[in-house]
Amino acid sequence: MLSKIEGNDILVKMEKGEGILPTLSQVVEKYGLSTGTVVFGIGMIRNLEVGYFNGKEYEKKIYPENLETLSFHGSIAENEPRFHIHASCANRDHNVVGGHLFSGIADPLLEIQIKKLDEIKFRREKNQKSGLMELTL
Repeated sequence: MLSKIEGNDILVKMEKGEGILPTLSQVVEKYGLSTGTVVFGIGMIRNLEVGYFNGKEYEKKIYPENLETLSFHGSIAENEPRFHIHASCANRDHNVVGGHLFSGIADPLLEIQIKKLDEIKFRREKNQKSGLMELTL
């Protein structure tokens, strides 16, 4: 993983074989990030695991092939779950899949921009009505 910070913008380049969420956790620790946003991600993802929330739980699916990243964005909270990221990707037939990101591997690379927030702090707390860990400001 390569990364640089300028002001509050962090650019990350994940190399082939790096796990997305573990690598993002390293970046958060390296730059002392409390809260932030994932602005974009481009590249390719293998073993993409995404979920669709059906109102009660996530229906998860894994896509083992390499997929081209079309959109990749989310938020980073102070507490667990730290990351709430959504991704959409296309396969070689140009079919698009996506949802809530649970895991994936950069292959051959993934480039991500993170915006570090200094003044805005947020956490995730369980909403009893939705059953989701929702953002609180």
